[in-house]
Amino acid sequence: MSGFVRFDFDGRLEEKGGQQFVSGRGMYGDGYTRIHRPEPHGFISSPPAGSKGLLLPSPNNPDFAVVLGVEHPGHRPSDIPGGGSALYDASGNIIKVVMGDGIMVDVTGTAFQIRKGGVTLTVSAAGVDIQGGTVKHNGKDIGDTHRHTGVVPGGGQTGVPV
Repeated sequence: MSGFVRFDFDGRLEEKGGQQFVSGRGMYGDGYTRIHRPEPHGFISSPPAGSKGLLLPSPNNPDFAVVLGVEHPGHRPSDIPGGGSALYDASGNIIKVVMGDGIMVDVTGTAFQIRKGGVTLTVSAAGVDIQGGTVKHNGKDIGDTHRHTGVVPGGGQTGVPV
């Protein structure tokens, strides 16, 4: 056998020694177990069962076969224009980089979080929440510890934040 063979991923996946191995079926229902699935540096994914890919068998040595390009046709976004790219999961979460529109993040879960050190920024249906650290605008503290000058009782105006 030579050339690529369509590969139907059955959901069995193993991470071992910094590599990923998948199992599934090829042409004529041939079974393949623990086939290496290389991915580019800095990227990792775990395809859902039913995903499709290409199997490159190694004649006379099945230990050197590889599976490439595994994706699920039912989860692949269809609205990415030419020149655009996306990082997505099987739940519908997606980060899109689209020419002219910039970077868009669509979240299907309950929240979008950014974490750095002791600071967490959460965007959810309830709004934006920042925990930890300080919040500044133009170098001025606008968080829960900010102060004003010229505070007067009643409905008077105060000075700007210090």
